[in-house]
Formats: sequence, structure tokens, C-alpha cells
Amino acid sequence: MNRWIKLGIVLAGYALAFVTSFFMTALYDRQFSPEDNQTMGGMIAGGEMMYSSAVFLLASLVPTGLALWFLRRSRRFWSAFSSAGPIFAIVGLAAVLTAPATTGLTAGVPLLLFVDLLSLVQMLGSPLWILSFALFAALAPAPDLRRRMLAALVIEFAIAGCGLVHFMATQPPI
Repeated sequence: MNRWIKLGIVLAGYALAFVTSFFMTALYDRQFSPEDNQTMGGMIAGGEMMYSSAVFLLASLVPTGLALWFLRRSRRFWSAFSSAGPIFAIVGLAAVLTAPATTGLTAGVPLLLFVDLLSLVQMLGSPLWILSFALFAALAPAPDLRRRMLAALVIEFAIAGCGLVHFMATQPPI
């Protein structure tokens, strides 16, 4: 298979994921009456947005995995991708470690608000990033590329530990 056919297969997979998301959301929308849409239209729209996003993300896992499989022999792609993984994880760890030190200072500095948001996204998303980096490490074609992904995986485990401490230790007892 040449690269244009592979690209077409991946793009067709994403198009199919989008169409699936659209039709599943249309089926979901049929359960609401016009009165429901009139009285709680914003809530319905928000639910449909989350539902369609979830369906699209789930359906797009297949073309994404296929794209990574097709690119498994591309040393240039995997070198860039496996370098971006640890950078992403290190930036996330820096945000997670910076957030507690800047508590109370975020009101006047918008950049610190962004750091707080990034730390929350990293802590809450760490299970997804852990699974992703484990998958990428398994798909990486060379040992040095695999080690980079495993380093990012270890950093994400540290972020998950920080998240557990952040969300569990700061809660008052029931």
C-alpha cells in the first residue's frame, strides 16, 4: 500500500467517526419533546455536545491507532513524537508542582491561572496519558524511542501520585 492509500484510509476512518457521532447525537436528540427543548434547551445542548464528543473520541481511536501503525517505520516521525512526549510530561509535572506554591497568587496574574488549569488537566488526565504513553511505548519501533516514551510514562505516574495527594489529602474527613 502506498502512503496516499494509507492516508485515505485514516481520513475515511475519521470521517466515519464524525458521521457516527452526528447520527448518534441525532438519535439522542429524538428523545426530547419540543417542550423539553423550550424549557431546558441549553442543558440539552450541553449534554449533546458532551455525548457527541465522547462518541467521536471513542470512534476515532481506531483511525488514530491505524495512523500510528502505518507510521511505525517512520524514524523521523517517531523521533519527533517520542521527544514531544517527555516534554509534554515535564511541562505538566512543572505545572503540577508549581500550583500549590502559587495558591492565593493567581488572582492578579493570568499566567498563574493558566498554570493552575494546566495542573488540573494534567492531574485529572493522567490515567489517559499513562495509557497513551504505554501504548506509544509498545508501538515505538526502536529501543531509544521506547525509552523516551517510558520516561514520559514514569513522569505521568508521578503526576498521578501528585493528583492523588492533591485530591485526597486536602479533603476534610467525612
